[in-house]
Amino acid sequence: VSTQSTGKTMGRLKLQMDVKALESTASQFDSLSPFLVPVTSTVCLHLRTVKLLVATQRSVIIIPKQVIQDLDGLKKCRENHHAREAIKYFENMFKNGNWWLRSQGDQETLPVKDQATSPEMACFLNVLSCCLYLANKSQGIVTLLVPDDAVSAAKAQQGGAPSNAYSGNLPSGELMDLAKRYGIRVEGALEFYSKWTMSSRHGKIGRGGDHRTRD
Repeated sequence: VSTQSTGKTMGRLKLQMDVKALESTASQFDSLSPFLVPVTSTVCLHLRTVKLLVATQRSVIIIPKQVIQDLDGLKKCRENHHAREAIKYFENMFKNGNWWLRSQGDQETLPVKDQATSPEMACFLNVLSCCLYLANKSQGIVTLLVPDDAVSAAKAQQGGAPSNAYSGNLPSGELMDLAKRYGIRVEGALEFYSKWTMSSRHGKIGRGGDHRTRD
């Protein structure tokens, strides 16, 4: 048996275990997703919310390889404490092991039919390919977490904010619509967490407590 074949098999078994363990969560409150995938700007701008979502122990957060790569590039800016803090947090969590937060596996990707027309779109498609893999193996219950400002800009029919040295790009409305066409849910990170806390207060979800955040 080849190493590649063994890796694929182990990856499928791991994801099947994740899905089985989280099925009860989805049935209790199906607007919340058991698999969350943040984009780079979400990690930079709303790291505290990401940490709180990990603490709820209700959704497995997958960090795409593209996000790690983006953070490595962003940290080169001396003043960029956002990327540095995110990298430090992820390295510590990955080293110690946490069932609710992990990086994208080597085989956890599915090809996207659309062709990239810009560097920003190419990076987004890499993240989307991770989402598609998870969706394919978990019956579509995957949510892409974006900055809430990106959602607001899309509703106002504005483009995403330009790239900057601190958070990277806010995904444009077109890119978020592309993800939705592939069956991926797209939600603002703060809004998603707000839904969780509201459902928790009403007793629909019993674990994790009432964590409050303001990024």
